[in-house]
Amino acid sequence: MIKVGIIGCGTIGKELAKACQKKFSEDVTLEALADVDSAKAKKLQKELKPRPLILPYDSLVKRCDLVIEAASAHNSYDIAKKALLLGKDIMVMSVGGILGKEKELLNMARAHHCCLYIPSGGVVGIDGLKAARVGKIHRVTLTTRKPPQGFEDAPYVIKHGINLKNLKEEKVLFEGNASAAVKGFPKNINVSATLSMAGIGPERTKVKIIACPHMLVNVHEVYVVGDFGSFYARTENFPSEQNPKTSRLAVLSAVATLERILKNVKIGT
Repeated sequence: MIKVGIIGCGTIGKELAKACQKKFSEDVTLEALADVDSAKAKKLQKELKPRPLILPYDSLVKRCDLVIEAASAHNSYDIAKKALLLGKDIMVMSVGGILGKEKELLNMARAHHCCLYIPSGGVVGIDGLKAARVGKIHRVTLTTRKPPQGFEDAPYVIKHGINLKNLKEEKVLFEGNASAAVKGFPKNINVSATLSMAGIGPERTKVKIIACPHMLVNVHEVYVVGDFGSFYARTENFPSEQNPKTSRLAVLSAVATLERILKNVKIGT
């Protein structure tokens, strides 16, 4: 049995905790939870049976075989580093927090004989992008459209004083590369970090972010051009009921990645 520890008890952490105890109960034990908000961790603990321990980050990492980071981009790099240096496998959900440091983490994983897992999140086309990278990729662009309320506390929006209330038509909030996108929208655009790591890097991956007042779904459009040809992938995600900044598919992708880790048959690139 693999001992799993989950850091971050929000929308994704909660779904993964329940999946560990129901869907994957024959393969894993949910050993421990951690969250900077102890009340949130205790609330989730009460919903689970058997109840996992609540531990500080360091203690959880030492105790578990597989660590799942579902906390925030602010903490994801430090959590991943702690896990890998101890030879523990880790799944990172807040991918934006490790962007630019992924080579360092990959070297740690190699040196300590453990694995770093990054789910596809709320976007499709990652498998095609990984295959295309074996050849030569010329261009990767991501256009993201979400309802305005999902962007209200984004640092880029606050810094530039962008008013998102009472929008009548769609408004382009940002155009630039993935590196700048994840800094300005750390809770909204993790998919650009994942695309960057699977493809041609954050400086060359182009991102456009649009607030759409009449839209009820989160839409990601990926366009990739390379020596293989080109492909276009459009994902229309319902926002998570618990958190409009998180796409429902991102939650499902986390569970699917855990299943991929545990199962002997691997389907897809």
